[in-house]
Amino acid sequence: MPPNVDVLTGHVDIGGSREPTNRPYYFTDPDLIKKFWACFKIMGRSLRHSLDRIANMAHLIRRPALGLALRPPFLQSRFFSHGLPRCAFSNREQAQQPRIPSERSIRIASKEMSQMTSDFGLLPDTIIAPSSANRPSLLASPNALAKLQWTRLKRKAADLLIMTIYRWSHRKHGLKIHFRKTAPTAVALHQQMYTAFAAGNVELLKKITCEGLYDSFTSRIHTRPRGERWKWEVIKYTSRPRVMSNRAATLPVDDAGIRQAVVRICSKQRLSRYKSDGSLVPGTGEERDVMEYVVIQRMLWEGKENDWMVWGTTEETTLEAIEEAKRKALE
Repeated sequence: MPPNVDVLTGHVDIGGSREPTNRPYYFTDPDLIKKFWACFKIMGRSLRHSLDRIANMAHLIRRPALGLALRPPFLQSRFFSHGLPRCAFSNREQAQQPRIPSERSIRIASKEMSQMTSDFGLLPDTIIAPSSANRPSLLASPNALAKLQWTRLKRKAADLLIMTIYRWSHRKHGLKIHFRKTAPTAVALHQQMYTAFAAGNVELLKKITCEGLYDSFTSRIHTRPRGERWKWEVIKYTSRPRVMSNRAATLPVDDAGIRQAVVRICSKQRLSRYKSDGSLVPGTGEERDVMEYVVIQRMLWEGKENDWMVWGTTEETTLEAIEEAKRKALE
C-alpha cells in the first residue's frame, strides 16, 4: 500500500508513523508541477488580456471624451412594468464634442465638457450576469455556461483592477469608493425617480436623472391627459438589492472620470392612474412583480465627484450578445 502523504506539510505516514521528507511533496510530484504550471499559464494569459484591455482603454481615452462610450456593445433597455419605456435613447441626438484648440487650457476644456453632457451611455463591455432562469443549463449546455461564467469572472477582475487604478490616480483628492453604499443609493434613487415621475416633478427628475432619461420622462409627462393624476408606490422588496456591475473610466481631461454601477432591484410595485373626477383608470392600480437592473452613474470633474444620478436601466447579458460584440470588434 502506498504511503499517505500530507501535501501541505510534506510528511509521509507509513504504518501510523509520520516521517518528514527533506522537502515538500508538491515540489517533487510531476503531476502537481504540471497542474501548477498550467494554472500559472492560464493566469498569465488572463493578466496579459487584462493589461491589453487597459492599454486599449488608455488609447481610447486620448480620443474625444464622447467617443469613449457612445457605442456600447451591450446597450439594451427595459420598459416600465406598466408599458412605459424608461430608456428611449435611440432617437436622442448625440452631442458632438467641438474641436478644442491646443492653446485652450485644460481647465476651460474640462468646464466645457462638464456643461455639455452627463450622459455618456452605458460603459462598453458591461456584463450583467443572467438570473438562474435565463442562464444556460449546466446539464443541457455546460460549455455555454462555463464560457459565460469565465467571461464574467474576467470582466469582474478587470473592473476591480481598473477601479483600484481609478481610485489611486485620484488619491490626492481623497476619493472614496464606498462599495457598501452603492446598493442603498440605487434603491433610494429608484424610489425618488418613479415617485417624481408619477407626480410630474420635473425639477427633481432633472437633479437625479441623466439627460436621456430626463428627456424621456418629461416628454411622457407632457403628453398625459389633462387632469389625470398618477401615483406610484412600492408594496415591498421581494429580495435584497444586488450590485451586478461596478465600473469606472477616466476621461481625457485632468481629474475627470465616470463611475457606473448596475444594481438589481426586485420589488412588488403598483402604478395607479386617476381621472379628473377621481375614478381609477381601468387596468391600472394592480400589483406587479418587477425585476429591474438600474444603472446609476457618478461624474468626477476637477477632482470632485458629483452626486449619483440614474442613467436608466439595462438587461441581462446573454452569451449571444457577447459573441456578437466580439465579432464586431474583429471587423
